[in-house]
Amino acid sequence: MLSLPSQPGPPVRVTRHWKSVTPDEAVGLIRSGTTVAVGWLGDGLANALADAFVARTQPNELTIVYGKTLGDGRSHGLNLLAHEGLVRRVIGGQWHPVPGLQALAAANRIEAYSLPVGIINRLFRDIAEGLPGHLSRSGLGTFTDPRKGGGRLNRRTREQLVRLVHPAGDEALLVRGFPIDVALIGVAFMEGSAAIAMTRDAMTVARAARASGGLVIAQLDRIGTLDKLPPGQVVVPDTLVDLLVTADPRERIWETFSSPSDPKTSQRRLSH
Repeated sequence: MLSLPSQPGPPVRVTRHWKSVTPDEAVGLIRSGTTVAVGWLGDGLANALADAFVARTQPNELTIVYGKTLGDGRSHGLNLLAHEGLVRRVIGGQWHPVPGLQALAAANRIEAYSLPVGIINRLFRDIAEGLPGHLSRSGLGTFTDPRKGGGRLNRRTREQLVRLVHPAGDEALLVRGFPIDVALIGVAFMEGSAAIAMTRDAMTVARAARASGGLVIAQLDRIGTLDKLPPGQVVVPDTLVDLLVTADPRERIWETFSSPSDPKTSQRRLSH
């Protein structure tokens, strides 16, 4: 007879499922024509992506999808991707911090959509759940309504992403879902462990990529580790991240496309 222990031993936790890579290595895995959901984008990865396009025209024709932004990112984050040919389509929730992409949209050089931040965030959630799109009454009668443009910003943008439907006889908007090929998110590590922490919105973006069979590229968006979990942050399994890119501490990461952090901390950094 086998002798079995009366109590189980300590759980065995694989400390790392992801792979650490350089920005150039991460960019090499982003294929042309893919859809990239951006939760956070540091300058190191953004510059590597732009440099790869300038040097090799690869990758190109990307679709960029994002919800909200933080801070003054006029020469940071997604603005570094404002190259005609690198980006084909942008679906954004906030356009005021991205003047580089605004200029391309105004010149009809890219397809451009403006949708409410809440709708984009919920669309990520529904993509993660395997649903065909997001159904909402929010946006009826506004610029999001297809009768008033459907969020399209210029003449080049012709495809309707938003449809007017009548479930149960009531008007609603259906925002069509699509696969997420690559997710770019910000993460941090809990002090004294390998536990990965991120915002709930970042987790949703990563889950949307997972459900689509896509790639999750995480970037360390904080200097050092977290001694406690900030409000709005969650600890996620290592398996949710494929690649980890370390951001350069000199990057002005708190002013780019970023997950929310402590406003007092951000203010102290901005005053330096």
